[in-house]
Amino acid sequence: MALPALRSDDRWLSLTPEPERLLPAARAALRSGLAPPPRELVEREQAAAARLVVGARRARWEAWLRETVALAERANGDMAAASELVRDVVANHDALALGLPGAERLHPRRKETR
Repeated sequence: MALPALRSDDRWLSLTPEPERLLPAARAALRSGLAPPPRELVEREQAAAARLVVGARRARWEAWLRETVALAERANGDMAAASELVRDVVANHDALALGLPGAERLHPRRKETR
């Protein structure tokens, strides 16, 4: 039996495991200002990330990533570890996204300039 092929707009889903696994706890820490963050807040952030992935809407996922980066940028010095994690995970995600077909169409601001 052949497996169904992913639609071209679903290829971004292959990029979600690390952000989906690591960013909810970082978001919870950044939101609460506590390390470790409250368990119930982590669980809410995990559920939100899962809904985004299951819903398979790339624009919403990328908005969530941008919001996560904004949280990291506004964080105080006590949240340096969570902020650094967010920056690293999102930078890696963005670098991998450049390898997806149509990346230049989806991310025109990232085109190489000569």
